[in-house]
Amino acid sequence: SRAIAPLLALLGLRAPGLAAADGVAACPCINPYTHSSLSGASGIVQYLSGGSLRREIPGSSVVYTYPANYGNGCSAHDNGLPPSCTTDTRPSWCQVPWCYVDPSDCDGVTKVRTKYFPDVANLYFSYQTCSTDGASAGSSGADWTQQDVQLTKRLFALADNYAGGARTAVEAVKAPGDGNDNVSESDYACELTSDRQMCPCTDCFTSTVWAGKVDFERVGMLRDEGRGTEKEKGIAACMSQRVETQYKAIAAREMDPDFSKVGYMYFADQSTGGYTQWPREEACTWTGGDGGSYDPRYRPWYAGGATGPKDVVLVVDVSGSMSRFGRSTMAKAATKRVLDTLTWKDFASIVLFNGGVYSVYSKSLVPMTEANLAAMKSWADGESWEQGQTNFQAAMREAFDIIDRSVLDGDTSMCQKAILFLTDGQADFTDADFRMVKQKSIQYDTVVFSYALGDAADHVVPKRLACENRGIFYPVPDAAAGGTAPAGRSLPEVMADYYNYYVQGQEICTTTFVRYTSTQGHQLYGACMPMYDRASTGSSLLGVSCLDVNLIAPIEDMQEEAGWEHFKCQASDSTKMCRALGLTDCRLQQLRRQYSEESVCEDQPFADISLDASCPCQEATCQDDPTFIDEKGYFCDTWVGDDCISIDPKWGYSDAGGRAIRDKCKRSCGLCPWIEECAPDPSGECPSRPVFDECRACLGKVSGVDIDGEPMTCPRSDSGPGTTTTKSANDAHRGQMPGALRWLLVSGMLTLAARRRG
Repeated sequence: SRAIAPLLALLGLRAPGLAAADGVAACPCINPYTHSSLSGASGIVQYLSGGSLRREIPGSSVVYTYPANYGNGCSAHDNGLPPSCTTDTRPSWCQVPWCYVDPSDCDGVTKVRTKYFPDVANLYFSYQTCSTDGASAGSSGADWTQQDVQLTKRLFALADNYAGGARTAVEAVKAPGDGNDNVSESDYACELTSDRQMCPCTDCFTSTVWAGKVDFERVGMLRDEGRGTEKEKGIAACMSQRVETQYKAIAAREMDPDFSKVGYMYFADQSTGGYTQWPREEACTWTGGDGGSYDPRYRPWYAGGATGPKDVVLVVDVSGSMSRFGRSTMAKAATKRVLDTLTWKDFASIVLFNGGVYSVYSKSLVPMTEANLAAMKSWADGESWEQGQTNFQAAMREAFDIIDRSVLDGDTSMCQKAILFLTDGQADFTDADFRMVKQKSIQYDTVVFSYALGDAADHVVPKRLACENRGIFYPVPDAAAGGTAPAGRSLPEVMADYYNYYVQGQEICTTTFVRYTSTQGHQLYGACMPMYDRASTGSSLLGVSCLDVNLIAPIEDMQEEAGWEHFKCQASDSTKMCRALGLTDCRLQQLRRQYSEESVCEDQPFADISLDASCPCQEATCQDDPTFIDEKGYFCDTWVGDDCISIDPKWGYSDAGGRAIRDKCKRSCGLCPWIEECAPDPSGECPSRPVFDECRACLGKVSGVDIDGEPMTCPRSDSGPGTTTTKSANDAHRGQMPGALRWLLVSGMLTLAARRRG
């Protein structure tokens, strides 16, 4: 179609008519019906019925039919066929020619086991054999000589296209029934079969290149059987099987024949923490950061892919009472678990308190690079977590002092801020103290999450702190005393779940990037995208899927190209963009009730709201102008949390400058229309991502570090005065005051709207 043609041209894909009809000589196409290893009842003929191939969808009663000659000879066999290749936004592999091949008669060409007919033991397919140049032209990364903008456009287009295909496949599992690719509640019957398990991985072999035992023929799944209900595990297995078809197609398209490029594709679901990966890998020795079972939901790529940048201050009680019931051990594990949800785009610090401020990791927020993450964990291990009395006041003042200092110095993401306050004790907190916290929370757009650990903990102060500052209160019983948090979750799981707050109203529709070290020690660049349950109220997170850029071409090769620096800064820019939080009082009360009835703020609107009630949401088609830079050099997204209506005079904006901000930055300023019926509309919420000739550091104000942990800089050698990488002391205040005034205004308007609704 004309809509997808520009993307195909950008990706360098050939039209089907240019392919070799029978494959290259070293890997010829085969007839899957007559080939000696595939003939008979166990071959593809078992799927043949009425002159067509029938494919049953995992966990569903839906059956797709394909032409009988599907895969026979080089052709774009998938083009126009369900479930993935019928729309204009289809994955790029849909229009690439391929054919079935015999793996024992296929050399120098990438081949992957069939993605649709798993019961045929020896059925493989290859894109590369159908390329006119064979393996040399088979992958999208075969030629990386483009410079600057073209390299970046190509990488972004590939990442968004591949991730979007995986997203569509996963979301179809929970989409409202339409008689096509969706399943009903009674259809969730997917199982994790032995040939897909990653522990044990009986067919895996040792690879020195991949530093582990792998199986390139299959997509594997790892899950903890103790997490989730049977229904949730069935849904997770269905989503895993749906995404498997996407991963196999991408692997066949992008990998080299000997699979020497180390790069993964992976997906984790929100309900159970089930983990799906290509290639399948032996994972029996994998553990979580606290030594427990591996849970991908608390890996940086997961939370980072699901939410935008944020500043986090952990305020943790280390008084003497924390020695009871193993509380100090749980608190330290919870602190580390929260840190594990942060990536290079986030900033954080830690305050430990007892009778006063006991210890502070850093007086200013620090970017959460891998090096800083390791340093913070090491610091936490060296501190005492159980001595002294309890003083809430000093701890909360110190937390806001850190935020104030960070804003002044430009050590901030310039986005939303959160304080996570944990205590097991009781202490004085006056009305004046509450007013101070509320004033600072409004000033710096800061949400307070509070956690009362154990039966002796004060619930009144922590709950009021959360309720008055747009947060959530979490009572957590002592596990060692026989108590469990809702859904049987531990303190580390409860605290690390804070990022779900930022999923609400923040639909992310393009890939965000993270640089990470794999469990095997490989340095990888992941492109991640979240998936949503579009049948539920609000923006319920289904999971996150990522693919490593390393799949397309070896990173060390791309880093030698002139365009790499431009790609790196653009990937950093797009990932560091602040995300407007469309969270109403209605939805916030639902999130509180979702945890526990005690968490609901009884004296606030919507205290009786049910979990399945509909809440207002912002009009999806209302978006910022991504090219706009205000008269002080700031981009629209840096206005998230700030008051665009009554701009502080000391920031020095003219009346015309203020009007321009309100006109161009409606989404970030919270000025988009609100609607009462919220049917998620991915096409409206997901504008195409522009790739600019210039990076943000060349044009306006930026902060923090890039994806490699280096200061944000303009990659041009002739960078001029527009390349400032941090804000001056005077400028710094522009990005942070007085954030929540607009929240209060919007919440009040929505309260009235909801009441009119009855």
